[in-house]
Amino acid sequence: MTAVLVHGNPETAAVWDPLLPALETVGVPREQVVRLSPPGFGAPLPDDFPATPEAYRDWLVGELEAIVAEHGPVGLVGHDLGGGHTLRVAMTRPDLLRSWVGDVVGSFAPDYVWHELAQRWQTHGVPGSP
Repeated sequence: MTAVLVHGNPETAAVWDPLLPALETVGVPREQVVRLSPPGFGAPLPDDFPATPEAYRDWLVGELEAIVAEHGPVGLVGHDLGGGHTLRVAMTRPDLLRSWVGDVVGSFAPDYVWHELAQRWQTHGVPGSP
């Protein structure tokens, strides 16, 4: 089974480097691990990319469709923002997945409180926000 790893913010695909030897010990060789960098987060951000949750989901679906066409359903692992993308794919395209895991499922709870920096990112007019 191909394992697909999607990182978040502010990491790059290198965040997964320490995990690769551990995956090998459980039978997942490095050549079966694909590390994806979302647009704008370790990969170029196309000028016309809307950077919405739906656009990142659709980006990941496109990447997974290409992998699945060659190797079959994948094990998808998401961290941070990549965890959110992973969850959205699991909800809309489970046919692409053999398994999935994300570390941010709790952030979808109505009473979830974002960390201080994320709150600033979401507040218009605060330095470092849109």
